[in-house]
Amino acid sequence: KKNTKIMETFFNLNGRNATEEELELPDTGAVESFTIVHIPIPGNPIVPPYVCAMIRLDGADISFLHLIQEVDLADIRIGMRVQAVWKEKSEWGTTLENIKWFKPTGEDDVDPSVFEFKA
Repeated sequence: KKNTKIMETFFNLNGRNATEEELELPDTGAVESFTIVHIPIPGNPIVPPYVCAMIRLDGADISFLHLIQEVDLADIRIGMRVQAVWKEKSEWGTTLENIKWFKPTGEDDVDPSVFEFKA
């Protein structure tokens, strides 16, 4: 497996100042929510239909938006386990754009109740 890392930086409440603390996260997680895009976006090289999903990485408290590929649109679902598909390391920067997309792992789904807001 490639030497791949996803680092989560913690921010204070105003969201402006990163702390010194970082947490290394795996490149696996679950689909928290999703939409299937059917309308082309001018300048976007991705041809519809495609899936945009909020993905919560294992061990993370928040999710982020990314693409899901390598899945039949009828099979995408909340709780589906996914893993990052990385760009070639020579193309890497310092953002989530190092990940081309996420694909299903084939593992059992996560119980969607884990994504519910708890006051």
